[in-house]
Order: sequence, then structure tokens, then C-alpha cells
Amino acid sequence: MLLVQLLLVVFTFLRLSYTWEYNEHIKHGSSLMDGRDIFDPLIMPNYVKRETNHIYDEEGQMHIQNSIIDSDNIAEWTPIASNLTAGQKDLYVFTVNTGSTSNGFSPTYEILIFLSGNLCNVQDLPEDVELYVTYAFNDTITEDPSSGISVSFSYGYLESLTVSPIQTDTSSNITSLYSYLYVAVEPRNKTTGQSLSTDDYPGTRWEYHLSISENDLVYQWDYRTWLDILDTDENSALLITGAESNVAYNFTIHDTSIYDIYVYSYNDSLIIDGQFNRSVCAIKNGNYLVSSNGNVASSDIQLDKKDLFVQKIVKDGANSTNEYFYVTGLNHSTSYVAYLTKKIGKSGNLSDVGGIIFEHVSFQTKDDNTCSLIHSLGFCSDVAYSVPTSSLYLGNKTLLAEAYENISRSLYANFSKALQLIPCDTESDARYSPLRTCDDCAESYRNWICSVSIPRCTTGTSSYYMFRNKNENRNSYIDDNIKPLRNYFEILPCIDMCYAIVRDCPSDFGFSCPDVDTTPDLLFNSYNFYNGNRDFVSCNLMGNDTETVNF
Repeated sequence: MLLVQLLLVVFTFLRLSYTWEYNEHIKHGSSLMDGRDIFDPLIMPNYVKRETNHIYDEEGQMHIQNSIIDSDNIAEWTPIASNLTAGQKDLYVFTVNTGSTSNGFSPTYEILIFLSGNLCNVQDLPEDVELYVTYAFNDTITEDPSSGISVSFSYGYLESLTVSPIQTDTSSNITSLYSYLYVAVEPRNKTTGQSLSTDDYPGTRWEYHLSISENDLVYQWDYRTWLDILDTDENSALLITGAESNVAYNFTIHDTSIYDIYVYSYNDSLIIDGQFNRSVCAIKNGNYLVSSNGNVASSDIQLDKKDLFVQKIVKDGANSTNEYFYVTGLNHSTSYVAYLTKKIGKSGNLSDVGGIIFEHVSFQTKDDNTCSLIHSLGFCSDVAYSVPTSSLYLGNKTLLAEAYENISRSLYANFSKALQLIPCDTESDARYSPLRTCDDCAESYRNWICSVSIPRCTTGTSSYYMFRNKNENRNSYIDDNIKPLRNYFEILPCIDMCYAIVRDCPSDFGFSCPDVDTTPDLLFNSYNFYNGNRDFVSCNLMGNDTETVNF
């Protein structure tokens, strides 16, 4: 009996301490409890926003008044969008779902609650002020922030984790002390941690998104770039995402809305990098030049597109998939910065809110049209780089790509006929190798022939690169059928592709590669070694890059 009375006292206390004032049309200087309705959080929606109003009494003294306003009943996972000026504070309450976990099972110990958010400003904010989020399982944080846990936005990003313990007595109807998470958001002085005055920083607003979820961080930041610059020419660039496993997710990478890039001029990117480079929201709201958002991947590749645009291209591998972004309409000799965003899933489905922002990448277009960027070829499918521009097809990358590929196809045709004479389908003990097949040989030879017949072009200089006179190219096919526009530097093929055809093909072909000790001149005039410690491409590689020899 004593226990029941004690529980009733606690329950009454909880109801009193969780009783909030519902104030929709407050009058200037009116009292807080003036016969208006009382709002009970025990029946409130998951998210209720409270805003700070400043009222003045008859003597002109300012008082802070906390009131509840309708937040459109924002549900689990859905971010709240708001903005604050100096001296203002937003207050929220989140109702913890104690009935089941995010996986649908009844919790037995505790519930994880993820808080995440982004600053959405696109202009500089005061460096001596930070936007703080304070949270606790009681409402004392509304007046005393020190009673809760405070975290601030860093480079436009916030993340935190708290735990709601589960009641062991599930038969009781008493509301747990951990049923509601109270959250306060306000700008504070970075050094003192004190709240700001309403007179501070006039005209400055802190715009933010905040999400609370029992599933995952709705906003995320990844320190990796996850985006590589394959190559550029004078007016375009080709970028590629990291490889996604085809079996790692419940959704598929073929939904090309998963990844998007936002391309900024170098100067405009400085604002983002200074304060917001971990904020998906700020990057999406910033002054970017072009974005892939809303574009759908297509097999109709437009190499000659002149408009400022981002084409999406999906490349499938055996067990993984990459996504290409072909950016056109750029200016020559110009620096750009690209930000990659990724949608995340809720219960196996992609969400249109929140997402991941990766570390940015920078690139620069070339000075002139000495080299032309081509990609997505039918036969030489791994060609995704700039090649010597042809004086015969000036201004037409589509015809240029076809001309190069026709050379590769014709050279491969003779090898293909010879390979058909090899007994590829006989018993394993009668084949030329117990480890390699004719398919392996054909693939390695295709990579090699494409690399030596379609030279990779650059205007940069390096001891790794080979200068080519426009009339004296790697082979006569380029002299006769391409006729390069200008002299250029060739990024030589990686020696690994030569090693691959020796390894994968029958010895009957007599393939051999130049040796670094006995024929170094022949080797370094024709190939080069892969060097992963350089910040530039040391050699041109196609095919499997896991078997390269680092020199």
C-alpha cells in the first residue's frame, strides 16, 4: 500500500513537472497563467517546439517567456527546421518510443536516441559564437542548461547519442522518468558559454536543422573523400564515387539518386570550408554552380554537351558499382570544388531528408584543347581520361572517341582470331594453365591494347611523363588516323598491364615485357610503374588495380 501511495506521489509530481503552457496568442505583458489552456506532454506529439518570447512588464523590465507552438506534428526521423537570433532559444520535447526498438523487437535494456543536425547558413557567422544543443530527460534545462548535456555545431555539423533506460516493471502504467527527452537550442558565447543578449549581433540568424531518432543519425559526416577526379580537359571533368557493394544494402546503387555532387567555384567554396563543410544543408543551400540533384542516369552519353550540366553514369562491376559524374560547360584554367552527398536509409529504404556529406575534392580544368576528355566507350570501356585532341575531329569528342576505339578494335581482331586456336574448353589438366583461362587472357590483352593505342594525354610535366611531338606518337596509327592537334605529354601505360598478358595468356604467343635491369630505356620509353605515394597519376592503368607493382 505504501508503495502504491509513493508511486501516486511520483506520478503526480511528474505530471506537474511535465505540465507546459499552451500559448498561441499571447498578449504583450500578460501573465503566464491567465486562465489559458494547459498542455500535457503525456498526450503531446513526438515533437513539440517551444520558442522563447521576450515580454516586458509595466515597468519596462524584460522577461523570458517559454511557450509551445504547433510544430506540424513532426514525426520520428523528420528534421525540424528553425532559425534563431541572439537571445532566443528553441525548446523541444521528444517522446521516447518504449514499445519497440528500431528493429521491431521489444527492448530489454535501453533505447539509443540519436541527435544530429546541420547549420544551413550560407553566410559567415560570428566566430566567437556557437549554436548549442542541450538535452536531458527532465525539463530543468529550460532554465538551467548545466543540468543537461550540451554539444555544439562544429563546421555546421552536430551529432550526439543518449540512452533511455527501460523500466524493468513493464506491468506498471507509471510514466518512466526517461519517457521524454527535452532539448534546448540557443546561440552562446564560445568562450564563456553564456547566453547572448538580444542586442548582440543584430541581423544575424543561426539557421539549423535538427533531428532526433531512435534509428540512426539522420545527418552524418564522413572524413573520407569517396570521390575521385578521373581527369579533366579545358571545359569538362569526370568524377567517380567509391565502389559500393551490390549485396551490402537492402536498396540498390542503381537508384542513382543515392549520390549527388555540388560543384562550387573555388572562391564560393571558401565560405563553405570555413564554417560549414560538414553540413549537407549548407552545401545544398549554398551558391553552387551546378548539381546532379534531380538528374537521372542515362546510357545516352553526350560527350559534346556545352551547357553547364552534370550527367550521371552507372558502371557495374562483378560485385560492386560505381557512379560517374560528367561535368560539362566549365571554364578553362579554372579551379573548382566538388562536394559529394549520399542519401541514407531508414528501415532499408532511402530517405529524402538528412544524408551524408563527404570530404570535398578539388580539380582544375586545363588551359587549352590540347587534350580532350572521353569516356564510356563500347570496347575500351575502361578508358575514362583525356586523349590527344585530333586535328581531324576538332570540337567533336564523339567522333574522336570512335576514331580511337576503331584503332583498338582493329588491333584486337587479329589477336582474337589467334586466341580461338587455343584449346580453351578442354579438360582442366589439358589447358595451358590450371589458374588462368582464355577469358582472363582476352580481358588482359584488351586492357593492354586499349592503353597502348589510346594514349593518355596531359599538359602537365613530370619525370614520369613522356613528351610526344604531335608528328611522332607512340605508334603510326595515331600519326595517320588521329593527327594530334599539338605536342603533348603522355602518361605512359602501367607496366602491370604488360605483366598481366604474360601471366594470363598462353606462352605460345611469346609475350614478354622489358626489364628494369636489362632494358631500362625500352621500359621507361614505353611504360612506367605505379606509384601510390604521389599526388598525381604516375602511369595509366586499366583493369585490376589490386595487382599493381608499387615502384
